[in-house]
Amino acid sequence: MRLKSSAFEDMQLIPPKYAKAGENVSPPLSWENIPDGTKSFALSIVDHHPVAKNFVHWLVVDIGADVTALPESASAQVMPAGSKELKAYTGPNPPSGSHDYELTLYALKTASLDLPKKVSLNIFKDVVEQNTLATAKLIGKFTKIKTGN
Repeated sequence: MRLKSSAFEDMQLIPPKYAKAGENVSPPLSWENIPDGTKSFALSIVDHHPVAKNFVHWLVVDIGADVTALPESASAQVMPAGSKELKAYTGPNPPSGSHDYELTLYALKTASLDLPKKVSLNIFKDVVEQNTLATAKLIGKFTKIKTGN
């Protein structure tokens, strides 16, 4: 399985438009080479930098198996029918320096996950990983620009 964005390449900079200080809209995403038996998808965006302490930028479950893309600005606006945002998108906003943002798409063997909003990342991962057929990752980088004094 492969996850990609038309806004940035793997290990490249995320455009400022998608940052919290920019337009704070979710980036366009698409995926291909879906494994047989996939009944739904889950998506996470996490900042694993030690300062960020695994800050969650987006959690989505129950994306239908027939969905192969999310358009720009999908979060809280044009999410696929049936999908559930457990945490709406929040763009990169590192306190300092450069951070890597890990986007992970999970192909799942179940059509639905019973997870509450505001679920912890650990519980999300435990439940999702129990139902995972395959994963695809995309890393976007973002550096806070120093301003003024």
